[in-house]
Amino acid sequence: MLLSRASQYTLQALIYLARQPPDHMVMVKDMADELGLPVFYLAKLIQPPARAGWLTTARGRGGGVRLSNGAETITLLDILHLTDGHRVTTECLLGFKECEDETACVLHCQWKPIKQELTDGLGGYSLAALANSALPHWLTRGEDHDQA
Repeated sequence: MLLSRASQYTLQALIYLARQPPDHMVMVKDMADELGLPVFYLAKLIQPPARAGWLTTARGRGGGVRLSNGAETITLLDILHLTDGHRVTTECLLGFKECEDETACVLHCQWKPIKQELTDGLGGYSLAALANSALPHWLTRGEDHDQA
């Protein structure tokens, strides 16, 4: 399963925000620059997490966006459901509109247990755990990693 571009960008933004100090507001433009993402697209993508109560936003001087409390309770599966709906857990591997036990495609029986295992696994990663994992390249710019 490949994640949609919207899911990837939203996930990157939420991890970025989860790594910020608790009450630190981040300007969307600054976050977009740091992540190398289109600013207007990122501004659109952070709206659903804000409506879900995961983000606090403020306009004007000193404004921006920050993660609300709850990085421990938001799972990777929650984020994917927010960005892609339940397509992540219900979509047919071959792209057929109807692919359930009664109307199964040729790969349905093989894909169903894999999809369930994947879903269970995605639900096991919290945003806090993802944010505390190894630093990606966009957070380590400027550090010298070539010491021999």
